[in-house]
Amino acid sequence: MELPSVAALEFNQLRASIKNYIKTKSDFSDYDFEGSNLSMLVDILAYNTLYTNYNLNMASNELNLDTAVLRDNIVSHAKKLGYNPNSYSSSRVQVDIEVSGLNALAVDRIGLKSGPVLSTTIQGKNYTFVLRDPLNLTVNSDTATSRDVDLYEGTVFNINYVVDTSNENQRFIIPNNYIDSDTVKVFVKADSGSSTSTTYARKNTIVNVSPSDTVFFVEEIQDQKYEIIFGDDVIGRKLQNGEIVTIQYIITAGGSVNNVKSNALSFIGTIEYVDSNNVTGKVALSDINFTLNTESSFGGSNFEDIASIKFRAPRYFAAQERAVTISDYESLIMQIYGNAELVKVVGGERLNPPEYGKVFITIKPKVGSVVSDTEKSRIVRELRDFVVGSVTPVIRDPRKLGIKLKPQIVYNKNKTRKSVSTLKKLVRDIVVKYENTDLFKNFGGRYSNSSIIAEIQNIDNSIISSNIKTIVCSEINLEINNNIETKYTGSFFTSVRNKLESKYAIVSEFFCTPGQRDPVIIGTPSYGENACIVDTNLYLIDIKGNLLGVVGTINYETGEYSFSVTACSDEPINICAVPDDPNLELDDETYPDISIDDVIVIDVNGDDDGDGTDGGDLSPEDDLPTPDPGDTNGDLTTPITDVNGGDTDGIVGDIDDPNNIITIDDFTPEQDPNKCS
Repeated sequence: MELPSVAALEFNQLRASIKNYIKTKSDFSDYDFEGSNLSMLVDILAYNTLYTNYNLNMASNELNLDTAVLRDNIVSHAKKLGYNPNSYSSSRVQVDIEVSGLNALAVDRIGLKSGPVLSTTIQGKNYTFVLRDPLNLTVNSDTATSRDVDLYEGTVFNINYVVDTSNENQRFIIPNNYIDSDTVKVFVKADSGSSTSTTYARKNTIVNVSPSDTVFFVEEIQDQKYEIIFGDDVIGRKLQNGEIVTIQYIITAGGSVNNVKSNALSFIGTIEYVDSNNVTGKVALSDINFTLNTESSFGGSNFEDIASIKFRAPRYFAAQERAVTISDYESLIMQIYGNAELVKVVGGERLNPPEYGKVFITIKPKVGSVVSDTEKSRIVRELRDFVVGSVTPVIRDPRKLGIKLKPQIVYNKNKTRKSVSTLKKLVRDIVVKYENTDLFKNFGGRYSNSSIIAEIQNIDNSIISSNIKTIVCSEINLEINNNIETKYTGSFFTSVRNKLESKYAIVSEFFCTPGQRDPVIIGTPSYGENACIVDTNLYLIDIKGNLLGVVGTINYETGEYSFSVTACSDEPINICAVPDDPNLELDDETYPDISIDDVIVIDVNGDDDGDGTDGGDLSPEDDLPTPDPGDTNGDLTTPITDVNGGDTDGIVGDIDDPNNIITIDDFTPEQDPNKCS
């Protein structure tokens, strides 16, 4: 007798297996399974078996962290490893608040009420920054000042529970997904008539927690909600019957309120005073001023995604809450700073020159370009609890290298059914796929022009040849340093071309510098492919192309550069070049970022891609576009001087010309323009 195949997984295979089994029974040997009612029953059995197999397979997958798909199961597995995934995090600001005009009010005491303090509007939505606890301001004659006040974006909510020890299944759940779990506060009082409450402390581990400690733990549970866990009289104090638990939390918008500048914020808080007659009043908003101590709001982030939890949880468990190896530092920082997208840790002994006893940490945030100074201090402070020995953590700002690509392909349209738009999409998909590889999207990432070209070549048999024209742009974060020159260094991580057909061989974006009414750039003129001049200087150049003075140098062989300038704006700029070898390997504090220009598709028969533009050829890039000054404004507060100390405003720089002579003795014979001697 033929037994049914237990290895069948597809519907048709299951159906055939069941049908063959039924045919072995003499009562059904002559049935026409395709046309009888029995066919419907076979279909039902096959479908039932198929769904059972699928559910068993999915259930088995959900039992393991690596194969689980549902977030609730992944979070459950992570908790077994001691890892609590990051929740939404509130964007924060730190401000100084000053109140004036107090003498006229005969003020005795003054304070800022908890609740909304600052507000802003983003894309038509209103957001507020709140103060968690009331604040007493120090009165100093006619003014009162409070410094370094931390404000959190969001809305504060409270929820109360009455402890019922007869209910073994009682849970203390926060009924909202979008909370900042780091801002949760818990207060417990003996009963509803009690006027005082005990503030419980949040703990992330059970280390040094005694049976009498008033502590609580926060854990993510089903549906991305959070539960408050209390002690059991072994690890922390156990709640008593009838006690009132108040849970205070912030509902936040996460990373969408990062990078809000001071000029986009307005004060809406309430400052109350008590005068010498013990009369309470409110200070007028016109007498209140605030100053941001940070460049903008920072620190907001959204839920940690599934891929991140799967990656971080095992590494956090391996770290065992101590920072010894490089991976220990990386996993701990990911837990401390939820807004981290990339983290790179390097021992100081690997630097040139080495700095022993230090660990250098580079963090690329998910939202924003750099980690704020306040957040850096917090990360270092919390990291010290895990550091072994006398190692000093140092956090560095990340650097970005932009790679601008213009893919080009030559194909025979008579040998393919794919349209031009389809070919363009396939090319872009290959670049995007490469951009998402672990080899590329990391500090110290690698870019291989040849690898992408090889992939493009295999898209379709109609493609005859392909190339990618490449420009690299190193990002520089300018600093406002009281009109003092600041030195900047960087690298293109490859040799760069110094003879281009464009106006400049090296060129930056426009920026503002003191003493110039119009924006300026940093650049090096290009003298064409056949020129004999190789200029290794970097110049400050005005909007008309005048050379205002030498500010730095460029090494074309290594791609390294340095320059010194003053800036009146702290906006980052890009300085760009054409690589001689478009295969790059970055350093430990630089990450790559690809931008794709329109794909050029050229028909071998002589037609371009049909958009009316010139397809060009497949030669390497020989043009470096001159940037647009845009809305950048200049500055006239300080006159700018050249390297010799003279005022150079509006003076055109001179380039030596062999025929620019004063007397016959100065004459240099004309040379062959195609020969450099």
